[in-house]
Amino acid sequence: MKKKNLHLLFVILLLAARPGLTFSRNTIQADNKEKVVLITDRPLYVTGEKVQFSAIVFTSDQAGADMESQILYCEIITPDGNKISSDKFLIVNSSAAGCLPVPGEVLTGTYYLKAYTKQMRNSGPESYGYKQIMIVNPGRNEVLSGKNSENANNENWIEATDAKLADMLSVSVDKNEYLPGDSVRLSLQTTKAYSAAIKSLSLSVAPETAVSSPMLVSISKKQQKVVTDFYPETRGLSLTGKLTAGPSRIPVKEKRVNLSIIGEGRDFMAVRTDSLGRFFFALPDYTGSRDLFLCAEKMPLPDLKIWVDNDFCALPVNLPSPVFSLSAKERQMALNMALNVQINSHFNPDTLDETETTKIENRAFYGDPTTVLYLDQYVQLPTLEEYFNELPGLVKVRKRMGEKYFKVIGNYDLSFYDPLVMVDWVAVDEPERILAVPPQNISRIEIVNQTYVKGGQTYGGIISIISKKGDFAGIDLPTTGIFINFRFLAENQCIENPDHHSPHHPDARNTVVWKPDIPVPKSESEKFVFLAPGTPGQYTISFEGVTTGGDRFSITRGFTVKN
Repeated sequence: MKKKNLHLLFVILLLAARPGLTFSRNTIQADNKEKVVLITDRPLYVTGEKVQFSAIVFTSDQAGADMESQILYCEIITPDGNKISSDKFLIVNSSAAGCLPVPGEVLTGTYYLKAYTKQMRNSGPESYGYKQIMIVNPGRNEVLSGKNSENANNENWIEATDAKLADMLSVSVDKNEYLPGDSVRLSLQTTKAYSAAIKSLSLSVAPETAVSSPMLVSISKKQQKVVTDFYPETRGLSLTGKLTAGPSRIPVKEKRVNLSIIGEGRDFMAVRTDSLGRFFFALPDYTGSRDLFLCAEKMPLPDLKIWVDNDFCALPVNLPSPVFSLSAKERQMALNMALNVQINSHFNPDTLDETETTKIENRAFYGDPTTVLYLDQYVQLPTLEEYFNELPGLVKVRKRMGEKYFKVIGNYDLSFYDPLVMVDWVAVDEPERILAVPPQNISRIEIVNQTYVKGGQTYGGIISIISKKGDFAGIDLPTTGIFINFRFLAENQCIENPDHHSPHHPDARNTVVWKPDIPVPKSESEKFVFLAPGTPGQYTISFEGVTTGGDRFSITRGFTVKN
């Protein structure tokens, strides 16, 4: 008994030393105000392109570094909030950069780039960051309906203007006219005093356009209703939800919820619900989509259900919806951009560079097992229980109060905790279901005969059953379980637009240069060189940034590419 008490004390001390493993509702701080400022590579796009952006995240001074969000949610939406594209991006040093594709079927019209963190969702959509953009679909005649050309129709939003910092930066270009492929040299200079006031700075070079692109911010004319349903993602991606029972959805507290990542990057974790039945999973920083399986521990409660929060905000928003119109010059520019997209799709197909993708470790999360039982190496027995009890091994099937359970045999007494039992990485808390699996469906059984701690939960060993076909060996999975396809981080972050192209391909760049995070010059000039694009016309060099106080500023210079 003393040994068990000492072991329990060790586990409690271990969890206390790792505060990131468990979360309570008290960790949600609604007063941790965050703000997102968005910058895009240009204001006008055609379908089939990608909107490249930079996002700067500001956190209130009251919040320490441990409470800063690490995940940015970014969407392209219609003025009434319908999502047409979305992804998740990692926030590093209070900023994130990436891109979102513009689907080919969307209508021509005014759209918005929307960005927020999980923490910001506790204050509602009026606290998010928005940037107005224009999209042209050359293949469709329909136009997204606009209400009017004024923003006054929605009193909850105002148009943000640039900070009055015209003398903050000075930009010079070596000449005003270039031939396609010429080197364009420019310099950026500021004073030492001003450089300290700049938090972030980006550079874009794109076709000149008169289409305005105001950034919208919310105004606090009324008190926002603050909720505390979302945990701040201070340690990476998360998945949250609620466990309920009965037709009235009564919260189930202090019960275990299991999560398994299926397939590549397989993993397992478990947490307990808080006093309101909510659960929080801190997920690895994988990219792309993965199938997840969630289930609750076995308990005698009726109509037990797991509810998973939508990872993207689905609350309605009503943004200004101006009537879309283009001048003759802007129409010609949009036509040229559409031709460039077609040329690029032919000569430069958009494929993900496999050398840059994260390699996922396919080993089991528990490392090397203590022993592995290969069923095909033995005479076929009629039931799985006989393999455990008749063969010399580390697992036995026992009975407790009339119900069967697994016991892992180890150097120490493991009976204080139940073992973690999994079938193809999915936790199954019902031994009768596992023992009903036909042995011929099973490839091997991996066993760990030591106490194992993961995600704040302690197990008396691990029994991992691997099927031959990866089909869970035909087992009836727990009825409370649900499969979901979860979107992790963006696969292709589009961090920077290359300023070069193949000499054997036509130069059809719409965004000539995009650098979302460039060095802020101190007292000396910062030099930049890029190649003039192959499409003749007027181009704009734009340096856009954000001050440490959260104000946006910009400075532009133009040049011409001749035939």
